Amino acid sequence: MARLVVVSSPPLADGFRLAGPATVVARPGPEAVTALRRVVDEGDVGLVLVTADLWASVDERLRGTLERLPRPIVLSIPAGVVTDFTTRRQMLGEMLQRAIGYRIELSGGSWR
Repeated sequence: MARLVVVSSPPLADGFRLAGPATVVARPGPEAVTALRRVVDEGDVGLVLVTADLWASVDERLRGTLERLPRPIVLSIPAGVVTDFTTRRQMLGEMLQRAIGYRIELSGGSWR
């Protein structure tokens, strides 16, 4: 069974650990790159979630390579609370597109 691994900056790591997934802690820059490469190379990982602050610290070429991997799927997630409904809807749509390969339009309703 494929595992979920979160690569997180130190301030957010405890929250992810409490939620249950395996959590790798790294600081932005070279440490994040090393952590991502190590996690991606593990054979049983199916999904890697990377906090946006770490993802932004990885060079564009490596991000592109990671985004094109068939497995594990590597997704950037917000590193904080997104309060704007339109932004949340757009981010969720982009994550779903990356995860399943189809663009899904989310409309209507309010969710918090």
